Amino acid sequence: MKSDNYRIEDSIYTKDTGKYGKSLFAKRDFLKDELVFIAYGPLVTTATLYTIPVSAELKIDPTQPEGNLSQYICHSCDPNLGIKNRTCFVAFKDIKRDEEITIDYAMIGYEYADEIAETGRTCMCGSPICRGKWGCYKELSNELKEKYKGYLSEWLV
Repeated sequence: MKSDNYRIEDSIYTKDTGKYGKSLFAKRDFLKDELVFIAYGPLVTTATLYTIPVSAELKIDPTQPEGNLSQYICHSCDPNLGIKNRTCFVAFKDIKRDEEITIDYAMIGYEYADEIAETGRTCMCGSPICRGKWGCYKELSNELKEKYKGYLSEWLV
């Protein structure tokens, strides 16, 4: 993975889904396991709706700096992204140009606390295999843990 001239906006863009707000979309085709983008932002200890956990205590705040596209990563129960090395979002399966790119939030977070109420976790992914709410690793079935193996944030396993 070459990163000396890395720019997140070379790989992804945002647009309104018309259903649940802005989301990320692929600027080009990606093959399975290919790096799609690297999440970045300051490290914080307080979880919010947007933070990306990198350990039990630390999270990335992708709302900073202003314009950071990482904040628009959306959940799907049938994701096409996984995560490696805590911040590298990679293609979990082949992704076509202009396809929405999503991750199962259970691939990055162990559990939800006060940052998101149970009633605020309603899933709107529309997938035929939708579980009805955003997941977390703690709630994943053993079958999904096995399916996601190698694409989970390393601090979870």
